[in-house]
Amino acid sequence: MLNQDERDKPYPKLLDWLRYFCAFMLYMYGVSKLAHLQFNMSPELAHRQIGLLNEYQLTWFYFGYSRVYASILGLTQVAGATLLLFRKTTLFAAAIMLPVMANILLINMFILVNDYGLYFISVLICTSLLTILWHQRAALLSLFLVTQNGEPVASSLTHVWIRTRVVLAVSVIMISGEIMKHYVRR
Repeated sequence: MLNQDERDKPYPKLLDWLRYFCAFMLYMYGVSKLAHLQFNMSPELAHRQIGLLNEYQLTWFYFGYSRVYASILGLTQVAGATLLLFRKTTLFAAAIMLPVMANILLINMFILVNDYGLYFISVLICTSLLTILWHQRAALLSLFLVTQNGEPVASSLTHVWIRTRVVLAVSVIMISGEIMKHYVRR
């Protein structure tokens, strides 16, 4: 709970501009997905062989395949944009939208390599969200680290044992799978 002094502290104007910018861009992209303007697979693209598609067309083919996925992503962006419009929900919106936008940024960076416009906009949105989160870093650290309880001392050895077994089990399964693939190919 914020005390009166913390509530009365001025909110930096830059953060207002950043959240409104992010809200605008998220609305644009979210509504375009909901209106089927983005992730819309054209009939000519749908009938082409996968091997003949460039990285941009392949990405649109893949993401355009599921109308439900495009709608969920669009609704997520619209919801995040709406939350960014209100200062009280800005931190929540930025925390929710950063992983979504980071994923979009990675797609733009590593799949849509030559589309610098999309890359630039997604970098701006991610940077803006990070700036908003950075301003609230004390509250975030308190929420995620300080207020969280650790394992009880009485059962800490059990938790160490479980964590170790989980990591070992995953390692054994992955290594065994690779070994099996190697011998099956022969």
